Amino acid sequence: MACRLCKRNKPLMKSHIFPEWLYTPLYDKNHRFSVPSTNENKRRGTRPKGIYERLLCQECEVQLSEWEGYARGVFYGDDHGIKIEDNGGRVVLSGLRYTPFKLFQMSLIWRASITNRQEVHKINLGPHAESLRKMLFEECPGESHQYPAILMSLPRSLVQILREFILPPEPLPKKIDGHTGYRAVLGGLFWLFVVSSHSADLHDMDLFLTKDGRLPVYKAGEPAVEFMRKLALDFSKAGMLNQPP
Repeated sequence: MACRLCKRNKPLMKSHIFPEWLYTPLYDKNHRFSVPSTNENKRRGTRPKGIYERLLCQECEVQLSEWEGYARGVFYGDDHGIKIEDNGGRVVLSGLRYTPFKLFQMSLIWRASITNRQEVHKINLGPHAESLRKMLFEECPGESHQYPAILMSLPRSLVQILREFILPPEPLPKKIDGHTGYRAVLGGLFWLFVVSSHSADLHDMDLFLTKDGRLPVYKAGEPAVEFMRKLALDFSKAGMLNQPP
């Protein structure tokens, strides 16, 4: 079968849709985690391991693993060259390596779009899926406004709860200033992925990872906070969280 990244016919690996380290905080004492969904008609169960599918050949799997490993160091504080500055409405991380972290972000939305796993929302990126694939395969992160992600933190009362589940990317109810967006919860943060052919309009808004390695993490506004509260309450009622929201 053809690898979804390089498109060569090679034996395929069991590729995680999202990095396994993102699931670590989710596991209970039996090493299982709940599979959440905002779709009431979708099955919600538990899994002993992250969600995976045979998508990539070994060579491409290694390529993506390098970006995942770098991002893990950023999230878990293993990269001591990164500085953190609190500017009130946002926290800014500086000293990041632009290429591996940007490619990591782009790979998340791309992999979510190509999987057939039932646990992941079905999203259609249209021609952007092929554009993303080429950029990932060529290890070209593009400009900061090309397929970026806006990261947001939430109140302390929700942070620990958010670490107990992953919400795969799903379409936003409406566009962001005319741009198609997808929301997700990954690594205890609220993510907004922008998938647009005219995202250069957002270039000067200081929302994304910059080429000089600055990553803003904004404090979420009330709409995002309210969405997460309702989501956490829904999952709590379903017995999928270890603590109430």
